[in-house]
Amino acid sequence: MKTFFIKPAPGRMVRDPDTLEFLKPDGEEKPFTPYWCRRLDDGDVIEFDPNEAQPAVTAGKAKVTDANADAVEKKA
Repeated sequence: MKTFFIKPAPGRMVRDPDTLEFLKPDGEEKPFTPYWCRRLDDGDVIEFDPNEAQPAVTAGKAKVTDANADAVEKKA
């Protein structure tokens, strides 16, 4: 059976009808069935290529502004 890789669309939680578990946020390989095709057509899931490099998410530092520094000093 043909398979494809899908992950939930942003803000969506989608259950697998066989396992009743939610689809992992990082995505999973699923069979190309009418159920998953419908989820794809409805925009509930996104198809992706697992071999394609995913952009790394890095945490950035918060900017300190004069207004923020003044507010912190007033609290202290």
